[in-house]
Amino acid sequence: MPLPVPNLDDRRFDDLVKEARERLSAHLPELTQVAPGDPVHTITDLFAWFTETILYRANLIPERQRRAFLNLLQIPVRPARAARGIVCIDAAPGSTTLAPLVRDGSQLRGGKHNLTTLGELQPTNLNSRILIKETIGPEALKDMGITPRDLKEQFGLADGEDPTPFLPRQFSPGQEALTLEGSLDQAFYLACVAPKQLAGQLKPLRESLAGIVLNVAVAPADRQPEDQVDDIAPRVLVWELVNQSDDGTVRFLPLDVIDDSSNGGRQAGVARIRIPRNPRLLQDFSSTDPMFNGIQDLPPALEDPEEAARTAFWLRLRCPDEPGLTLGYLDLNGIDVVAQGQRTNQIVGMGTGMPDQVIALPDNQIEATSLHVQIEENGQWRTWTRQDFLAGQSPEARVYRLDAQTGYLYFGDGISAGRRVPSGARIRAREYRYGGGADTSLPPETIKEIIGAGNNLRLRHLWPLTGGLDAETVEQAEKRIPKFLTHRNRAVTATDFKVITEGNPVNPVARAEVSPGFLPGNSIHAVRRNVPGAVSVFVLPPAAPAIGAGPKPSRGLLKDVFRYLLQRITIGTELHVLSPEFVPVAISVRVEVKDPQTEQQTLQNVRTALVHYLWSLPPGGADGEGWPMGRAVSANELATQVARVSGVQSWHGLALFTRADENAAWQSLADGDQLSLQDYQLPELLGVRIESGPGPLTLPDGIGPGSGGPPKPGPGIAVPVIPDLC
Repeated sequence: MPLPVPNLDDRRFDDLVKEARERLSAHLPELTQVAPGDPVHTITDLFAWFTETILYRANLIPERQRRAFLNLLQIPVRPARAARGIVCIDAAPGSTTLAPLVRDGSQLRGGKHNLTTLGELQPTNLNSRILIKETIGPEALKDMGITPRDLKEQFGLADGEDPTPFLPRQFSPGQEALTLEGSLDQAFYLACVAPKQLAGQLKPLRESLAGIVLNVAVAPADRQPEDQVDDIAPRVLVWELVNQSDDGTVRFLPLDVIDDSSNGGRQAGVARIRIPRNPRLLQDFSSTDPMFNGIQDLPPALEDPEEAARTAFWLRLRCPDEPGLTLGYLDLNGIDVVAQGQRTNQIVGMGTGMPDQVIALPDNQIEATSLHVQIEENGQWRTWTRQDFLAGQSPEARVYRLDAQTGYLYFGDGISAGRRVPSGARIRAREYRYGGGADTSLPPETIKEIIGAGNNLRLRHLWPLTGGLDAETVEQAEKRIPKFLTHRNRAVTATDFKVITEGNPVNPVARAEVSPGFLPGNSIHAVRRNVPGAVSVFVLPPAAPAIGAGPKPSRGLLKDVFRYLLQRITIGTELHVLSPEFVPVAISVRVEVKDPQTEQQTLQNVRTALVHYLWSLPPGGADGEGWPMGRAVSANELATQVARVSGVQSWHGLALFTRADENAAWQSLADGDQLSLQDYQLPELLGVRIESGPGPLTLPDGIGPGSGGPPKPGPGIAVPVIPDLC
């Protein structure tokens, strides 16, 4: 247990005034009463204020000592972390000429926060429409009153040519997830539509767009499940231009990807793709008979025929690594932003020639990697290098140390800790970014201003900024000392792996379980155990208990943790960062309530108790640390939790349901049986049915037998289905 930090003097202003008056009355009895307006009254208050100020400074001594101790241990207090995200900046709609570039480091404003753009953007006045060809199954086609023979006759298909029907589905980016599940050809189609003001001016518009770098904002879907838990390689998105040759053949021309800060859609970022320099390759396909929109390889039909006529060109997006790719957001004219201000060419001090000089930057919460310090020498600016430690540096080494939280720069002593700053030399911060905190995680529609921009640009903020964290306090840093001294930032024992993973500052981890000797194969089911040198770390992100929302890590989280641990493992360690496999579970239970007037509340309390008990994170499980990996799920154990709920008089029965996979039918476990789990599995509660009184135990609503998943497109010719509308 840590020792309490004493308060050296807890007296306050009122206490000091009272004490002074008592002393006056004892030593100067002629002062019978000190009244307001009396000069003695003013002097008493003044000296009480002086004394309180001195006591305040004295009570800061423990804080100073604690900071000094952290410095001795070389455990810096972590600075605030700024949120990052994407915004879209469009050009004015009325011109076919290109707008000026939005340059790297441009400043935005959202509420009280300044933001900085990362990378450059060539704004266009194009709008995006995102569609897929959604496959229609036989039953749905039958419900529409259409048969395959009808389609074959309608499109004039020859014998041996079978139609594969589909409906065009247009998404609303920012309002719904964009998924390729159920897509006929596993591809997104992006229609790049010109504004209404440029209707009839597509030719000059295409000529100005030819050869530019087009920025496409990409963001992953929230809580995207991790299917291939052993695959943390970067994901590749394939961008293609849809083009039709003179003979009518549809071609997909691959586009050069200059950069992709989204890492294949694993995080919010921007894909920068090069548009061909030949404007004749940019086509709209609006001349196609509407009945044939989307047939074979043609793009699907837009909902608005006028927008179809204003389409400058079509893009296609595929992901060979994940044919059923799901994204959260996709839009044109995107640019990365970080919720930090930026300063350039800032003179921050003058050299004194004294050892161990300290300079304070005008700001705190500094982004260390963005700081470039230069010092004037003989009329020229020389760049100095940031180092984590100055001790051991040569007397002529041009180095400095940064306290990112406070914004202090520490320079050497000229003996054994780097060079001194020459007397009279100007110290310049060529550039740096500053700011951060939890309040920089801005919701959509918060960022609205481009500082210094005219009326020819329009900013759209439809995807939230995430990742902002407040600066660490001294008390929080102190709590890291025991763990830090245990592993010294090196992962050797299983406890080291767990502590370092759960304390990583890159991506939050709510729970980490370490399995030494656990080696997955091509899939987690091909596991080998007791393999020397192999270490597998199972991670779970923070999440609130809910039905059907297990805390499944994203690929981005697995990759971040893997990279963080990889720098801290010993030579010869084969590291794997994995997601547990979640086994679907459903529960049906019947209870007898004590008070019929509070029946609904009691049933809700039973539901909450089951959800919390089977939850993978605290307060789940019997010990409140989350359901243990590999522990079997027993109906009798769950019934005990039901019986403990206030308002439950007795229980009539409890049934467990599970299924082998998402396409299989749900099966009920026999009485007395339990759901056995492997040491890499956790239960995921997908449904609960709570009813009062005796009766049958049936499967919860909303989860019926496996449907076999979305229909798979068979061989044949893609043909659009045009339903009859009144």
